[in-house]
Amino acid sequence: MPTTLSDIAKKTGFSVSTVSRVINEKGNISAQTRSVVLDTASKMGYEFKKYNKDLNQKSQYIATIFNNRLDKQGGILGNPFYAQIALGLENFTKSHNYELLIKSITGESKKDKKIINEMISSQEIAGMIFIGYLIDEKLIMEIKESGMPVVVIDNHFWQENIDCILNDNIAGAKKMMNHLLELGHKDIAFISGPLDNTSFEERYTGYINSLRNHSLEVKDSFIKIGDSTYGTESAYKVVSKMLKEEQDLPTAFFAANDSRAVGVIKAIQDAGFSVPDDFSVCGFDDIETGRHITPSLTTVKIFKQEMGLTAMERLSKLIKNPDKKTRKIVIPVELIIRESTGTI
Repeated sequence: MPTTLSDIAKKTGFSVSTVSRVINEKGNISAQTRSVVLDTASKMGYEFKKYNKDLNQKSQYIATIFNNRLDKQGGILGNPFYAQIALGLENFTKSHNYELLIKSITGESKKDKKIINEMISSQEIAGMIFIGYLIDEKLIMEIKESGMPVVVIDNHFWQENIDCILNDNIAGAKKMMNHLLELGHKDIAFISGPLDNTSFEERYTGYINSLRNHSLEVKDSFIKIGDSTYGTESAYKVVSKMLKEEQDLPTAFFAANDSRAVGVIKAIQDAGFSVPDDFSVCGFDDIETGRHITPSLTTVKIFKQEMGLTAMERLSKLIKNPDKKTRKIVIPVELIIRESTGTI
């Protein structure tokens, strides 16, 4: 069998990504490391491919990696939020001689290392983009320290030297809360997914801060945290239960994403109530579905394609100049007022 990058990595003690960078002449690799890897590869009979350094002549692969929990929604291309981010990535790659490789990981460190090492061994990977939460911070740092350019979308590690593309969740939540408060709502429920998702956690922070800044009570019974990332069904169930069993009800429901807001609206309508006459409902993301349901959904617009495009622009710069300083790029958001919110 031919010698692989994994074989060389095991022999030298370096990571597969480091070996790949040496073989493909990319990144900041010390002269000593380069010498050891190349010498070992030659002795093991590795067949060196002719690598064309001219980016205008040869496409390079960009590994796009997400946690496989997204597979429950059809992967990133089957989820309306992440599909738009992927479209932004694709729009850049088409005109810059890159090709996307989309791969899911498990969230288990050892398995994920194996998946990524196998991918690096089999392809000439120029850089990596990680999308969403449930990504191991240590794994990303190991890949980055090996010399592989890395950018993270829709997740952040403030304490580490990692490039991130984010949206302004806290500001967006405050904009939505101000809208509801201006309509006269004071009893506002927050319907969310797990708060280990940094986007949900930041939107929750914006919700809580807005209540406190207006000297309004934070009612635990109005805060519903589910265990699903997308949560149309879970939001439907929790709101249906609230409407049936609880006496103290909110006048407005702020869902942490649009998928949840759709479930909230259906629960209210199935219980015989009207949106927005009886309850106002709003979301976050501005997915296509929210524009076409009845009533159309008030939401916070995230510029998802711009996030993908910005991530690829940043990664392209890191590929060409690995010494660039780390950046956390925050994309502004916009309040979109539609039919689902109204005055009390």
